[in-house]
Amino acid sequence: MIAQDLYKETLLDHYRHPRNRSDGPIAGADAVARGANPRCGDEVEIGIFMQGDLIRDVMFRGRGCAICIASASMMTEAVTASSTDTTRRLCDQIGAWFGAAETATEAGLPADLQALAAVREHPARKKCVLLSWEALAEAIDKAGGR
Repeated sequence: MIAQDLYKETLLDHYRHPRNRSDGPIAGADAVARGANPRCGDEVEIGIFMQGDLIRDVMFRGRGCAICIASASMMTEAVTASSTDTTRRLCDQIGAWFGAAETATEAGLPADLQALAAVREHPARKKCVLLSWEALAEAIDKAGGR
């Protein structure tokens, strides 16, 4: 099986079985931020639970396409138990990776996020990936992490 096929399977698994997804309001979060993409109907809400400068837990809720939900699920796993500084750098790196399609690579990204490479071939879906990451960065800002 080639890498693209494995990446697509990973994305589908996160879509079908999203991690850290809440079916109701994200209660007790230290900060919550929302993002929406009216163009395709994606809506996410990201809640972060802090312990000092550490993101102890991250939850999301929302609705959207498979890529949006998979990206949010993968994001929650990637940043749980990370510092706000590390998480902000990762948010920036993901943004650059999808913003500079020709020059950015997945080098340095956590292995469990490299499946998002399958989406880079489809520039119109960039916002689907970035929506949850942008909301996470906003939640960190609200919590005083930058």
